[in-house]
Amino acid sequence: MASTTRRRPTPPVGRPGTLLYRSRLSRSRPAACRRPHRPVRTCARLGLVSVFVAGLLQAVTPLANAATESPSPSPSPQGTPSPSASPGSAGASAQPQPGVPLTTMTPQSRSRVTLVLFDQDIVLVGGRDFTPATDVTVAAQTEKLGGSALIKADGDGRFILGFRVPADFNGKVDVKATQGGLSASDALNVTGPEAAAQGFQSPPLPNLPVGSTGSGSTASTGATPSPTASASPASGVPAVTPAPTPVSTPVSPSPSAARSPWPRHGAGSVTPSPSSIRATATPLTATPNVTSPTPSGTALPSLPPVTQTPGTGATPSASPAAGGTADIDGAGPQSGLPWLSGFQAHTLGPLQDFGNWRGRANDLVHVYTDRTSGWGGLVEPTWPVDVFKGFAGKLVISQPTYPKGQGSNGECAKGAYDSQWAKFGSFLVQHGRADSIVRIGWEFNGTFMYWHTDADATTFRTCFQKISAAIRSTDPQVKIDWTFNAHNSPVPSGNSPWSAYPGDEYVDYVGIDSYDHFPPSSDEATWNKQCEDVNGLCYVIRFAREHGKKVGVGEWGVASCSGNGGGDNPFYIQKMFETFKAASDVMGYDAYFADPTPGNVCSTITNGGQNPKSAAEYKKLFGAA
Repeated sequence: MASTTRRRPTPPVGRPGTLLYRSRLSRSRPAACRRPHRPVRTCARLGLVSVFVAGLLQAVTPLANAATESPSPSPSPQGTPSPSASPGSAGASAQPQPGVPLTTMTPQSRSRVTLVLFDQDIVLVGGRDFTPATDVTVAAQTEKLGGSALIKADGDGRFILGFRVPADFNGKVDVKATQGGLSASDALNVTGPEAAAQGFQSPPLPNLPVGSTGSGSTASTGATPSPTASASPASGVPAVTPAPTPVSTPVSPSPSAARSPWPRHGAGSVTPSPSSIRATATPLTATPNVTSPTPSGTALPSLPPVTQTPGTGATPSASPAAGGTADIDGAGPQSGLPWLSGFQAHTLGPLQDFGNWRGRANDLVHVYTDRTSGWGGLVEPTWPVDVFKGFAGKLVISQPTYPKGQGSNGECAKGAYDSQWAKFGSFLVQHGRADSIVRIGWEFNGTFMYWHTDADATTFRTCFQKISAAIRSTDPQVKIDWTFNAHNSPVPSGNSPWSAYPGDEYVDYVGIDSYDHFPPSSDEATWNKQCEDVNGLCYVIRFAREHGKKVGVGEWGVASCSGNGGGDNPFYIQKMFETFKAASDVMGYDAYFADPTPGNVCSTITNGGQNPKSAAEYKKLFGAA
């Protein structure tokens, strides 16, 4: 998270460290063979490249260490068996093994060659017990592809080498290492990211009862899907009808690795060690499979009553409204779009510039309070509220659960801060902003936020309920937004945010912050997979329909300088618009997030900004006709 002038922190956006250089080594054509770094024949072959990186070698010590004892097998966290290599005898037949993350891999025997799958399309080959300082020929073969590389074993008779299969590959890879009369082999079943995306099914919604308080809820996979939650086939928008059966979903690399509320020290890329090995490999990121979580069923403490005013929607009906909470604004009164649409800004000028550029006025502005100045900065936020006195639209206000360094979610859950949050409700009324949308503890599922939930979401859930009830007790017009960060949930447990859902009674908007990274959306298959994931926008839309809520997208944008970002990507802009439009019955609001800072997302589009192609697409779709 970067800091602006006057120490007003912006939302967190960041860049993770990169382990290795990514070189594309895939199927080549005879007329145009790729030769990265040095001439290597790769036509109609799998390209193999050797790797030697200090941090990586430390991580694979169980593979390459010539220990005298064979370690016992260790299953992966999701129950996927660790890969075991076949004995290193000549001509031994290899059995394909599923790939597992490097950090959970433990060989089951003292094998000479072992394969590990990274990032769905990168295969790492580790070898040991070869003659030191002597060349080893490593050959990879699939049904239609093949390739080989020569690598010199180190002084301990070990080596490590990697290669990449095409993104649409789905099948078995056989690898054989030969040194003189000695040979060893292993095999691995590999499903590339495009092949996996094509076969992806939407996970079922969590089994949270409509109108629930959130206590004792379980995110099981037996929820009844909403029969209305699908987009028109002609729209080109991914269907948001839940799948009939639960499926495991891949975890995308977490942006939390580098997204911190303040600049982190000591974070950076792993530096390659000097080596006689002849090439480098692609960035490797583990993508384990996970299943939906089963949150704690611990009973929650009693909560103060929610003040209910007729027509304010403080307590939703037990029956879901077809188009979301009925009393919440529908079409944008300023923009004319079918939902409220706006911009994130710290001052009035950029907000007006954005509206003028796109040809539609803003319905709202998204602001963040000062969480470094104690409770006053949160509950009596004259900055930034007074900055927008002349703005006719709504405020979307992102609030942590307590000031930085002055509290805890545990104390919040006990009601220690109820009076403070009631004061905030009064402040909104007194400043003519009673109809604001308040995002309580946004992006709680990322450990980069100091107010993040624990693995067990009970405490955060109760804290959220307390804050919601306290604000509504003095401002019955306020709308409460529960927002998580897209693509990955380091917390709570299970790589899913839904065990932290506080219950329908305490929420008006279900929200998501979704940038074009981790992964970027370069095609329909990738978009569909990340959107329909439990951490995705399409999943949120289905949940909103099921529970009679509106959808809030308080932060979204292209990512031109973020790690694993999609760059100036008009396709992402197109898909966001199409998805918003197809979900117009529940779409509540969107606020584009523009950040020019190198090292963050570099997402600006006003007057072209840093992303002229995306800007043109945005203006065409979101701008005036």
